[in-house]
Amino acid sequence: MDAPVVFQGMDARRDLYIPVPAGVPLSNPQLVVNTDYLRGDGGRTTMVVSVDGNPIMSRRLEGDKGALNSTIDVSGAPRPTGFLRFGVAWSSVISEDLCADERAIGNVLKLMPSSRFIYSYDASHVRDLSTAWSAMPGTGSVLVAGGPLAKESFDTAWRLGLAVETAGKRITVKTLPNVGDEVDVSGLDVPASLRVVAPFSNFVGANTYRIRDLAEVGALLLLPSSPVGADMIVADPTLLSQVRSALEALSARLGGPNAALFNEWRSKAASLGGAVVAVDELSLQTLAGRPVIAVGPGAGAKAAQLFDSFWRGSISAGNVIVRSVDSQPMVRDTIPLSTFGNAAGNLDVLARGDWAVNFDLAAATAGASLPSRLNLDVAAAPGAATTEPVVAVFLNDVLLAAKRLDADGQPEHLSAAIPVYALGARNVLRVSFQRQPVSDRCRETPQAFPVQVLPSSNLELGGSVSGADFLGVISAMSGGGRVVVPDSYLATARSSVVRVVRAAAAAGVPAGSSSTLEVNPTGVPFHVTGSFLALDVPAQGADLKAKVEGDRVIVGGNESARILDITGLKNVALVQAVRAEGSRGILWQSIGPTPVTPQKPVRLARGDVALVGVDGTLIELSASGAEAGTIRVTETEGPVATLQRLWQNSAEWGLPLGVGAAALFFLLLMRASYVRRRGN
Repeated sequence: MDAPVVFQGMDARRDLYIPVPAGVPLSNPQLVVNTDYLRGDGGRTTMVVSVDGNPIMSRRLEGDKGALNSTIDVSGAPRPTGFLRFGVAWSSVISEDLCADERAIGNVLKLMPSSRFIYSYDASHVRDLSTAWSAMPGTGSVLVAGGPLAKESFDTAWRLGLAVETAGKRITVKTLPNVGDEVDVSGLDVPASLRVVAPFSNFVGANTYRIRDLAEVGALLLLPSSPVGADMIVADPTLLSQVRSALEALSARLGGPNAALFNEWRSKAASLGGAVVAVDELSLQTLAGRPVIAVGPGAGAKAAQLFDSFWRGSISAGNVIVRSVDSQPMVRDTIPLSTFGNAAGNLDVLARGDWAVNFDLAAATAGASLPSRLNLDVAAAPGAATTEPVVAVFLNDVLLAAKRLDADGQPEHLSAAIPVYALGARNVLRVSFQRQPVSDRCRETPQAFPVQVLPSSNLELGGSVSGADFLGVISAMSGGGRVVVPDSYLATARSSVVRVVRAAAAAGVPAGSSSTLEVNPTGVPFHVTGSFLALDVPAQGADLKAKVEGDRVIVGGNESARILDITGLKNVALVQAVRAEGSRGILWQSIGPTPVTPQKPVRLARGDVALVGVDGTLIELSASGAEAGTIRVTETEGPVATLQRLWQNSAEWGLPLGVGAAALFFLLLMRASYVRRRGN
């Protein structure tokens, strides 16, 4: 978690889903729960912690403020779903009188980001690719060969990274160290029996270590908690050759009567050293004593689509050859909400409850069109209160619609148009239910009643954005596009792959085969054809709204209309939506000599120019002056154009028209008075 989870009110509950290897027993699992609390309003405050719905700890919190830090042993039973459900419930009761006001803003519980789940598992229990994917922790890692990468390997690496981040995890990229490289060995676990055996003894007590020979690289490939341990590997011939050479150098160093024992250890802890991975193959191997998914250098696009939530359960094997895989088959005019995950649509609501799903725009729509309408079907059971419950729907925190429910247990329908400004490359759809917790005159004890989001709920497709802002490019990119990088990126894969992943996620580029990678000579403009995302590569014929000159950033078309002109920025990139050769795209330009790699997701939603830093999007603006998501219409002759111009210039003719209307009304009154006098 990046920030504390806050619990307030008389009753607040939250479930967090922690990924664990699906169907694999856990060894010594422990929950470390760190909380802070405030009790400015006093009363009885209680915290309950549960795992998979079973309460395992209850604490009554006292004093004006304090901290509660607990380490709780958890059952190691296998979780077939691949998730451990960690629940926290907070209760605050101010008065003994049931009818008293229980609103208390001074009683707050904070679940701190330092809370964590610690566990181990036997690597031999992971026998298929699907389980290996579910074993990936919140931060997944991809290992690539040391030195400059081939274009095919770089292409596979960024697609795997984007697939990991689309699944809600974070990605890091590791490179196999070469002789002379410095590695972090502070967390390396060297067994006691090897602490006096070279080269393993060289790592004992060190925080960082400079590699002196290949045998030391081979030792890192075998030891648990090694800095080269990864979840996925781009198994190109270069990497496989480097791994094999390092293990053979270690074998030659040890030699003698221990050769047979070493070979047995090597086959279990680093089977990748003897593997042959085909171009289109996905293979389950081991490295540094842990299971890894080895992906052939040409299987990146296929692997990204295969690990999508729809196909993932089908890869119940250790080795597969992927010849063809397509996105999830679906009716192109609607998308059921159930396709966005297996989140249960049932929840008990006392005062308020939220149901949410996340979806990737490109993966959900497959480039057909944008979601234009939400059709939500819900059902709510009657409660003790006579006040009707309320359901509200939010898309990326934009309120789409709200409705009072009859709450008679029957399906009820809510439909809402989806404005284009509410959409993004990554989206969160949240349905919020609110109930009155007690009945009239407090005759009933507060009790939660069930509500449900029904499986018939769906998104209608049919929307589009034709503007040249970020939303317009994301709309065009959802069907696929070109990712263009300079050839210098191939030599700095450790940082540049993550940079491409964060940029592609912000632009809505699909990780599957509908997108292509192109490598351009550094500094040479590329020819634009179709939707594109270009990083540190100029585009021919682009209508730039901003430009970079070294460490200088200029936003605005000319000197008389400049919005920003600043020099000296560091660790920042300029991102802009442009048109070029009739196509739309996004240009990502590094400011200064060192390209910035965002450590947090980048969000592009409104405007056409943004500054991006290490912490994600710093600022967004519309340099063209158009509202986000609007369609700019060229003036033409005819009544529609005339009305449009009159409306746009209403500020000029509004006052004279008002004065004329008042004068006409006064004359009509005088005429009516004259006619009435003559009649008399």
